[in-house]
Amino acid sequence: MKKNDEGIRSLLNLRHNLVKAVREFFYMRGYIEVETPSLLAASAPDPYIDPLKVFTESKGPFYLHTSPEMHMKRLLQHGIERCFQICRVYRVEEHEEVHSTEFTMLEWYSNGDYTDAMKETEELVRFAAERAGTDKEKKYKKPFDVYLLEELFIEITGLDPFLMQRDALFNAMTERGFAGIDEKDDWNSLFFKLLVQEIEPELAKRDNYFIKDWPLSISTMARKKDLNKVERFELYINGLEIANGYTELLDPAEQRSRFEEDNRERKRLGKKTFVIDEDFIESLARLKGPYAGVSLGIDRLLMALLDKKNIDEVTVNRFKV
Repeated sequence: MKKNDEGIRSLLNLRHNLVKAVREFFYMRGYIEVETPSLLAASAPDPYIDPLKVFTESKGPFYLHTSPEMHMKRLLQHGIERCFQICRVYRVEEHEEVHSTEFTMLEWYSNGDYTDAMKETEELVRFAAERAGTDKEKKYKKPFDVYLLEELFIEITGLDPFLMQRDALFNAMTERGFAGIDEKDDWNSLFFKLLVQEIEPELAKRDNYFIKDWPLSISTMARKKDLNKVERFELYINGLEIANGYTELLDPAEQRSRFEEDNRERKRLGKKTFVIDEDFIESLARLKGPYAGVSLGIDRLLMALLDKKNIDEVTVNRFKV
C-alpha cells in the first residue's frame, strides 16, 4: 500500500458524501438534475472570464464552458421550474491557492428572487455540512449574517463607490494613499482593488456571511435593484467566496445591450469578442419569472468544510496548467 493511499481514499469518500448530500438536498425539493453542453461554439462575453479553446482536427475554435448558466436558463422556457447540475467547468486562470483552470461547479435555478436563493443556499450548506461527515456541522447551525455591500464600503473604508464616478473614486483612493492603483484603472478595477484589499480581509475574521446588492457594471445577467445596483449576493465562508447568485434578468433587450457592452469592454482589454447567443436572448422573452440562479464551487465548499486553504488539498489527480 502506498503511503498516501489512505489520504486519497478519505478525500474521495468526503467528496462522494458531499456530492451525494447535494443531490439528496435538491431531489427532496423537487428539482430535476440536468445536463447541458460543455463544448460551445461561442462563450458568454464576460470581460473578466475567459474560456479555453478547443480544436477538432481542422474545425474550431470551440470553447469549453466556463459555467452552464446560459444553457440551463434556456431550459426554463420549457416549463422546468427547478433544475440543478453538477459539472466540471473550465476557465483560463492561473493555478493558485483557491483558483484552478478546471473545477467542479454546482448550479441551480428556481422560481423566486435572490432573497429566496440566499435562504436556500444557506439551507444547502447546512444540510451538506451535516451529511458530508466532516464534523463541522455545528459551525453552520446559526443563521448566516447578511451585509449590504455599499454599507460595508462606508463602514470599512469611509468611501461609497456607488455614488462616485471613476475619477472621483480614483482621487479619493489616491488622497488616502491607497496602494496599487493606476491611472489606467477603470471604475470596475478600482472597485475590485478596494474590495479585495480592504473589505475582504476585514470580513475574513467572520465565519459565514452573505454580501448582497452588487454593482450593475460587473453583473451582466442579474436584475436591476436600482440605478447602479443589481439583486445579487455572494456567500463567503472563512473569508472565501463559495457561491454567487442573483435574480435573473429576463428582459431580452436589456440583456442584449449588456452583452454588447461586455464585448466593447473585451475589445478595450484586447480580448476576443463573442457572438451573442440569439437562442438564449429569445428564450428570455418566454419566461414569466421571477427566477433566481446560484453557482457554487464544490471544491471551495469542501475546503470550507475541512478548513483547508489550498484547492489542491481537496482534489486528486489534478493536472496543473
